[in-house]
Amino acid sequence: MIATLEALLAHAGIWALVAIFLVIMLESSAFLGLLFPGEMAALIAGALSATGTFSPSLAFVSVAGAAIAGDLGGYALGRYRGQAVLTRWSFAHRQYERHRLRIESYFERWGSATVLAARFVAVGRAFAPFAAGLSEMPAHRFMPIAVVSGLLWGGVLVGLGFLLGSKWRIVETWMRSLGAGILIVFAFTVAMVALWRWTIARQDQLAAAWQRRAQRYGIDLGPLVEFVRARLSPTGYLGLHFTAGLLAIGAMAWLLGGVTQDIFAQDPLVHVDRMVASVIANHRTADLDAFMFVPDFLGNSWWLMFVVAGAALASALIGDLTLALTAGAILAGAYALAYGLQMLLSGLSPHVPPANLVHGFQGFPSITLTAVTAAYGIAAYAVAAHTRSWRMQTLAVVIALYVVVLVGLGGLYAGRLLSATIGGLALGGCWLAICITGNVTYGRLRRYRN
Repeated sequence: MIATLEALLAHAGIWALVAIFLVIMLESSAFLGLLFPGEMAALIAGALSATGTFSPSLAFVSVAGAAIAGDLGGYALGRYRGQAVLTRWSFAHRQYERHRLRIESYFERWGSATVLAARFVAVGRAFAPFAAGLSEMPAHRFMPIAVVSGLLWGGVLVGLGFLLGSKWRIVETWMRSLGAGILIVFAFTVAMVALWRWTIARQDQLAAAWQRRAQRYGIDLGPLVEFVRARLSPTGYLGLHFTAGLLAIGAMAWLLGGVTQDIFAQDPLVHVDRMVASVIANHRTADLDAFMFVPDFLGNSWWLMFVVAGAALASALIGDLTLALTAGAILAGAYALAYGLQMLLSGLSPHVPPANLVHGFQGFPSITLTAVTAAYGIAAYAVAAHTRSWRMQTLAVVIALYVVVLVGLGGLYAGRLLSATIGGLALGGCWLAICITGNVTYGRLRRYRN
């Protein structure tokens, strides 16, 4: 069925964009997202542009324009005809009137984020624009985020369709799973917020009930309460930053261990490695080859030493001698950890028969990306720790993340495996979290003792 549809659209030539535009626009308008497969249409548009049926830019304009038009149509329907639509379904109308104030308050606070996230969920595309209009979310807030989400969604799907060509169905399945995952996370978040609101509203009753039970059974939770309070305090030397650091270390270590396990057991990640390498090899161009000097330069060892030296000098001038003295050691430690782990894993063989082997631990984890994550993380931390401007703090973090991702993509283009790239990012992130947490804890301990 899908193959027949794709063949018909290919036969239609540039006129296929008309059908694709209508499908995507209708998907985003008033509940029709339950019937019209927008992701499939967008991916087909990208795949057809790869065959020369029409240009990728024309495919992007059509898909993004349809997404934006559909969202605006759903918003207008909800804004001007929403009440009339709901009166046709008495149950929906009763529920809306019952929770109207909460829905309007929700869209007032989280409307922009909801519209953006909903663009990547089929059910969300069908209902979010209508709900935003029905809740009278201001047009000057809805329209910009609708444009941004439409451009982002269209660019991602058309780009993936163009890169993967006839293999676009893999992405469609993945996007459908991603959408379901976002929906589940959203529902879980709403349930947790509701639980939190319920708990806050009944604080006195819950405290009294707990005191009665504690007295009855002789339970004394005073020491535990004090421990948790100190752990989450932003002022103590083992306070909130220490807890956040431990969570970051645990997350990065879990990611590194998971990738290592996948390679050892030859789980699906190794097949994704091969697919990504094949896609990149089939789309190399002279222009991209020339552009690759940028990530190569940003990941060069001498440049990384210069970045870290600059962060150390700036920290010394500001008075943070701890970071100034340890910045170079942090970068050297990142190189040493990555190199040592490569040597250790190079002697391991995946636990599968040779006939089933896709690849082993060659180049895992990426030494370059480990060092890049550590170096730019140090620079971002040096800026964020010594400025009170939230804008500058977030800008430093975003720039560091952007550079790390850019260097990672450059490594993939140069032939590095995706698993090695993820492994380098995880190892570098884990090492960076350890060093920053230790640096902050040491500095606060000194102030705490004084």
